[in-house]
Amino acid sequence: MTWKKYEFTDAKWAEMKAKIQKTFPDIEGGELTEYDPEKVTAVVEIGKLCTEWGTNEEGMQVCTKQAAKLSVDILWTDKPLTGWATYTVNVAPGQEAHQFAGMQWGDE
Repeated sequence: MTWKKYEFTDAKWAEMKAKIQKTFPDIEGGELTEYDPEKVTAVVEIGKLCTEWGTNEEGMQVCTKQAAKLSVDILWTDKPLTGWATYTVNVAPGQEAHQFAGMQWGDE
């Protein structure tokens, strides 16, 4: 397994997400689209990260500006698909948004 972090515009994420999804028949005869387990083990759509913080009238910390792109963490079943490296984001150790079952970012 390989854990990678990515940033996408909304439109590009919709396009790239389709490449890691698969449509399965559901029990009612319809279709269900899910992440393809042959490609990815887990996907976490973190959203647009806060880039600037301020305080509200009650003194609570609030986000005042968000990043333009969506942040997405993917735990690949094996290696990332070709074409995904362009969207990879590197972060400083300890700055990850979360962990996958104790894995550190970049673990392979």
